[in-house]
Amino acid sequence: MDRFLYAIESSKGYLCDIEEYTENILTAPTFADYDYAVKRLTQISGCLQEECWVTVAQVPFPHPVGIKVA
Repeated sequence: MDRFLYAIESSKGYLCDIEEYTENILTAPTFADYDYAVKRLTQISGCLQEECWVTVAQVPFPHPVGIKVA
């Protein structure tokens, strides 16, 4: 089963921390609500050098066990 979630994305990948990006959405913060994701992006946008946007992605639910966080 899959679930649609929202994440903050840039040309470098998904935002996982201030100016840190990942290609794996499972290691990035995700949001169930679009408006909440936009609110969070608005709150941190002044700290970011990359242009970022909120994107929707289909991810496995429940999350796979044993995800390695780099």
